[in-house]
Amino acid sequence: MAHIPSRDITGVCEGECRNLVGEADVKRQKEIQSVAYSNEEGSPSVSRAHSRNEAPGFLGGHV
Repeated sequence: MAHIPSRDITGVCEGECRNLVGEADVKRQKEIQSVAYSNEEGSPSVSRAHSRNEAPGFLGGHV
């Protein structure tokens, strides 16, 4: 390469300096937030989980 920008060598930016990664993050976050999300089905209800009194690991799993 004939010319290496000085910011690549010294970290000092001269001229046009842009944070391309940061700009891409902001752009992607705006795209994500622009899409409406709804979970109409919801989560399945597990009735036995609402009244559980057993200690953790009572079925033989790790505590």
